[in-house]
Amino acid sequence: MKKSCNSCSSYSKLSIWAALPFLTILAILFIATSMNVFAETAITIPNEAAEPSCADNGSCFLPSQVTVGVGETLTWSNDSSVIHTVTSKNPEEETDDLFDSSIILAGDIFSYTFTEAGQYNYFCSVHPWMQGSVIVK
Repeated sequence: MKKSCNSCSSYSKLSIWAALPFLTILAILFIATSMNVFAETAITIPNEAAEPSCADNGSCFLPSQVTVGVGETLTWSNDSSVIHTVTSKNPEEETDDLFDSSIILAGDIFSYTFTEAGQYNYFCSVHPWMQGSVIVK
């Protein structure tokens, strides 16, 4: 003879309903992550960037050119032992006021979120030979 437990079946139904919000949040995070909603790209400022010779081989910013999507955040990390800036510029003028990190101390970072497609050039105002570009698609 099989015994039934009325409280057991209502407990398992309650457990499913209690887990539903948690499972919903996990599903949303999975979808958002797979669509690069929280995408972030990093650029390193290496120790050699303070030397003008880094411009000869494009190693002032690593990578010196990067492609990101609209809405993506780009983070520059100052891994060198000296100060730097990340300052946007256009070909006609020195700066274009789109973004400017001000001074980035050694070990600090600067982040910027690109909201429109296009090509954005930038440089270090302390070491003007340091140049890079961001392509936003």
